[in-house]
Amino acid sequence: MWGKAPSGALGPLDISYGSDTDNRQGHWKNGGFTATLPLNNDAMYYQVNAQLQGSGDIHCSVTVDGKTKQGHAAGGYNICDAQLSAGLFGGWEG
Repeated sequence: MWGKAPSGALGPLDISYGSDTDNRQGHWKNGGFTATLPLNNDAMYYQVNAQLQGSGDIHCSVTVDGKTKQGHAAGGYNICDAQLSAGLFGGWEG
């Protein structure tokens, strides 16, 4: 996750990330956020999302097994969201 996110009443961003069985809280630092998780082959999806706190312009992405899904949010209390889902027959889909 990267971009500009000025602090609002709750800080610069409210970030959550993880999978369908493992949800975590992220922390925005120096204009970005990065996390790496071990791959769980039983996971149905991996995701990241962040809500702006009044203003800003951010991009987010999730990469699993070489596939990437990206999102974008600008202004207000908009939400940047990116999610990759496990394919029905294996692999990952955006």
